[in-house]
Amino acid sequence: MKRPIPFPVQTAPGAKSQESGGRIVNGYVEELGDQAPNKTVIRRGPGLLNFGTSARTGYRGAIVVNSVLYVGYSGKLEKWTSAGGASVNVGNLNGTKRGFFAANNNTTPDKVFVDPDGNIATFTPTAVTNSYPDADLPSVNSVDFLDGYLVFTTGDGRAFATDLNSTAVNALSFGKAEAKPDGLQRVVSWGGRLLFFGNQSTEVWTDAGTTPFPFARSTVIPRGLAGPYCVSGYEDGFSRGPIFVGDDNVVYKLDGYTPTKVSSPDLEGLIESVSDKTTLEATAYISRGHAFWQLSCPAWTWILDISTSQWFQRDSYGLTRSRISGAINAFSQWLAGDTQTGNLQAVQTAANDEVGSPLRLRIESGPVMDFPGGSTVGRADFFFTTGVGIASGHDPDQTDPDVEISWSDDGGFTWSNPILRKLGRQSMPKQLISLVACTGRTTWQGRRWRLDISSGVYGGFMFATMSDDPRAV
Repeated sequence: MKRPIPFPVQTAPGAKSQESGGRIVNGYVEELGDQAPNKTVIRRGPGLLNFGTSARTGYRGAIVVNSVLYVGYSGKLEKWTSAGGASVNVGNLNGTKRGFFAANNNTTPDKVFVDPDGNIATFTPTAVTNSYPDADLPSVNSVDFLDGYLVFTTGDGRAFATDLNSTAVNALSFGKAEAKPDGLQRVVSWGGRLLFFGNQSTEVWTDAGTTPFPFARSTVIPRGLAGPYCVSGYEDGFSRGPIFVGDDNVVYKLDGYTPTKVSSPDLEGLIESVSDKTTLEATAYISRGHAFWQLSCPAWTWILDISTSQWFQRDSYGLTRSRISGAINAFSQWLAGDTQTGNLQAVQTAANDEVGSPLRLRIESGPVMDFPGGSTVGRADFFFTTGVGIASGHDPDQTDPDVEISWSDDGGFTWSNPILRKLGRQSMPKQLISLVACTGRTTWQGRRWRLDISSGVYGGFMFATMSDDPRAV
């Protein structure tokens, strides 16, 4: 009897492998046309191409001002133009933690960097000053910009605003987030509003034209921010709206002022297990029209495809997490910091690896079950997009690419040694990839299948079937 193998449309690893509904790592699902071989295809996620190089380490964030890209590193500030290549040092930048950049609308924009440790700097294209020019500004932990004002937050719950398009700060130009005594750890400007994130609540403030502090509270959202780097999605060029990790370990998207849950229990369990929430980092980028919101910590990376509301996992070669960090829309493309180097990488749909390292597309199925007796597996057939070899590519992984096929009969605890099947050289689009040899009998836990494409070519998978008869077609 021929049966479909249940491959997932989003990752669902379960709390234990036996509970898994399948996984997608370094891939995403896209709908196909009504008359396509399948309703959906699982494609490899975007890869990385090098944009710029630097001798620095410890990426801390970036900003584009007047067509110059400024990037913070541990102890240094670097800059690039749209040409990429080697960075140019601007000066020393105190601190090592990720931080936040902002610039105003002054004729020559005032540019500021702040990190949660209280380090603050202003800078020009040729120099960095590791202090703030107005002593009336106290120690602050984040910064953003709205309506001509640089706005800063403090750990004790105050928000300070500069004069209009200036770095000058009136000592009385502050407001206090007082809905809860939870301090402030981040300010985000979005849609003509300021979101002041505390540990237990978020306050929304708008420009009221008051003096000396121009903003006033309009509403309170009863949900705080898990950590200072736990919000993204509001950035220029992305603009899908803030998505953040709440103080209850749930990922929320704002629907107006209502936080709407978008995370799955599997992800919420992972977030809960992270004891230091400052190690959680959210970022966002777009590829092939898909808006990806990414959440990473040192142990894992999960990605929400906002376009489909589906979650996927991502990792990098030899790592448990993605090397992408702090993406920014610059020079009509998405650039990102790199956790493994001091270089800037471009997020590219057409790149099938990460600056030369494999970007393995892994797809794991749910179980094909015949409970409790199990069943014989005589044949399995897999429908891939074939003929994807690159004649001019590096040999052999691009010229004659493979897919690795393995299986598990114990709920995903262990997997067989993989069997290699060809994806087809260029202009050789085989229509069927079959695992014909008998592969034994399943247990009561059923048969799970794993597909791995590490070759640096296009990866696309549609569906598969399994039969107890090796002659079945």
